[in-house]
Amino acid sequence: MKALWKGYIVLGQLGIPVRLYSATQKSGVTFVQLHEKDSSPVERPLFCKEEHKEISSSEVIRGVEYEPGKFISFTEQELEHTSRPELKAITIRQFCEPNQIPPSYYEKPYYLTPTAGGERGYALVREGLLRSNAVAIGQYHLYGSNHIGAINAVEDILVLHQLRFTNELIPRSSLKTPALARPSPAEIDMMRSVIDRYSGPLHLNDYHDEYTEYVSLLAERKIKGLPLPRQEQTPAHATPDNKIQDALANTLRQNNTIQEGDRDV
Repeated sequence: MKALWKGYIVLGQLGIPVRLYSATQKSGVTFVQLHEKDSSPVERPLFCKEEHKEISSSEVIRGVEYEPGKFISFTEQELEHTSRPELKAITIRQFCEPNQIPPSYYEKPYYLTPTAGGERGYALVREGLLRSNAVAIGQYHLYGSNHIGAINAVEDILVLHQLRFTNELIPRSSLKTPALARPSPAEIDMMRSVIDRYSGPLHLNDYHDEYTEYVSLLAERKIKGLPLPRQEQTPAHATPDNKIQDALANTLRQNNTIQEGDRDV
């Protein structure tokens, strides 16, 4: 696997050379746009609104809109900062407990591995994080942008979780929600029974992309000229307030039936 970035973990005077690898990969169906008449792929040309004509990618530069309809452009040389040493570093600013990071801040994970000369320092940071049950918070530069991230030890490797900055999150106060009713004690007890019944060890490998699997099946059958299967689904609907407790009771009974069927198998 090719490294996305080579640099250093920097903790005060300690520098540890590392490589950064993506910890995720694309999955799911990738649809392409086709011409209905002959099923050939279509492309969107680059178009200049001012001159009303197509242009080539070599004529394109980057810019930002500083006022509506007004732009300032930048050359690649003006945006190039790789000569600054701190941009090749994940600079650790502090340590904290993992539960201090709200789930909404997590964005994307990366693997960090040591390069030649960094093995001992890498092992020291990994062991220190494991024994302290802590994560390291640092800043770094990647793909032309500044980021904040949390480094934690997962088994024998360090994982960098890219985090969102606070100003990237929409404040809760910006959402208006209706006033919530107060559930009855009986409804709460029933809800807790459902939670208990459906609780258990988490096995993420049991979850898969059902939509992608279904589309793949459709494609396979179309290629072979076979009839397409129909996927029956029950549409979601709102449960009336006076039927909530009955719905929870039916959910418990349904779970019991599933569990009994599993035991019979």
